[in-house]
Amino acid sequence: MSDFGFHIDVPIRNEWMNVKLLVLSVQNCFNAMFADVDGSETIAMVTGELLENAIKYGSWTREGQRLRLIVSGTRGEARVTVENPAERGLFDDLEKTLRSIAAHADAGAAFRARLLELAASTDPNVSKLGLNRISYEGKCTVEASYENGVVSVSALMRFPSVKP
Repeated sequence: MSDFGFHIDVPIRNEWMNVKLLVLSVQNCFNAMFADVDGSETIAMVTGELLENAIKYGSWTREGQRLRLIVSGTRGEARVTVENPAERGLFDDLEKTLRSIAAHADAGAAFRARLLELAASTDPNVSKLGLNRISYEGKCTVEASYENGVVSVSALMRFPSVKP
């Protein structure tokens, strides 16, 4: 049997209303392909968190700048990637967050540690919990890169029970 694959690649405007639209679209596409409610909820959560981070932390200084959402995979595996313009300093913060997650014994420990940090924080406007949530709840491996003013964040998830 050949491996079943899929690929979605969409340039989008950096508007908050587009997050909900794309989350529902990705979730519905995944359901249509695999009829896996748990997997579709996971891929939707990951898509939403990555898009929200891109809009919140992106550098939107020039007219016409876009986000790019790429969702691809094969039977049992999916990768969600979001690309957006960003300043180098914000990418350095992103790398710091990913190093912090990796420094823990597992994603659950990193998530709990971040929750404790938030509980002790005096700044109610910054949570930076999204990548921890993706790693822990989504059971994802998260990677990031930076090139020519564009940050790319990818989350890889596995769905062992999914059948095409």
